[in-house]
Amino acid sequence: MLKYLLFLLTAACIISCGKPTQTSTIKVVGKMSEVMWQGELDGKISTDSINSPTSYGLGPSAYLKGELLVVEGKTFESKVIDSLSHEVSDVAASQAPFFVYTTSSELVPVPLASGAIDFKSLEHQIDSMYSTYDYPLLVRIDGLFSQLTVHSVNLPEGTTVSSPDQAHQGLVSFHYKDIKGTLIGFFSRHHKSIFTHHDTFFHAHFISEDRRVLGHVEQLQMSTLSTQLKVSK
Repeated sequence: MLKYLLFLLTAACIISCGKPTQTSTIKVVGKMSEVMWQGELDGKISTDSINSPTSYGLGPSAYLKGELLVVEGKTFESKVIDSLSHEVSDVAASQAPFFVYTTSSELVPVPLASGAIDFKSLEHQIDSMYSTYDYPLLVRIDGLFSQLTVHSVNLPEGTTVSSPDQAHQGLVSFHYKDIKGTLIGFFSRHHKSIFTHHDTFFHAHFISEDRRVLGHVEQLQMSTLSTQLKVSK
C-alpha cells in the first residue's frame, strides 16, 4: 500500500512539474471577434470587480457606447458628445463585452531606443525586447505625446452588429498635439481578434493628465526624452 501511495505521489509530481508555468498575470474576458462578428454586445465583466490599486484594464463599454480604461483600480469611461468632443467620467463601475486586465501589476521601467517613436515602431520595439517571452504584457507610458489620435465607439441605439463595419458605426476620432497623459496597453502575439485587432499585437488606450481625453489609440508620435515606458508581466 505504501509503495502504491509513493508511486501516485511521484507520478503527480512528474505531471505537475512537466506543465509549463503561466507567468503572466494578465487575464481576458470575452473576445473582440464575438463582439464584431456575432454581435455579443452585453457586458461580461464589471470593472468594480478589479478595483485594487494594482489593477489595469481596457476594452469598450457594453453595447459599444464608449471606451473604458482602468488605471490603478479607478475606472474611467469616455462617451462621444459630437464630432468634435467627448466626455470622460470617473465612474464607480462599468461593464465591457470584452476586456483585458491585470489585478497584480508590477511595473518596471524599461528603456526605449532613443528618438521619435510612432505606434508601429513602439509595437516593434516591445516585440523585439521581449522576443523570448510568449505571454501577454502590460505596457504603461507616461509623458508628453507630440501627436495623438484616439477614437471612441458610439454605436447607435438598437444597431445590430455582424461585422466590424457595423460595430464601428458612430465611431469618432479625435486628434491632439503636445498632450500630456498616460498610455495603457496590452501586448500579445497570440490574442489577435481576442483583445487586439487582426493586424496588430498591441491594444492601447490613452487618458490625459487632466482626465478630459480618453480613447482607443490609433496613432501617436512621441520622443523617448519626454516619455517613460514601464512594463509588467
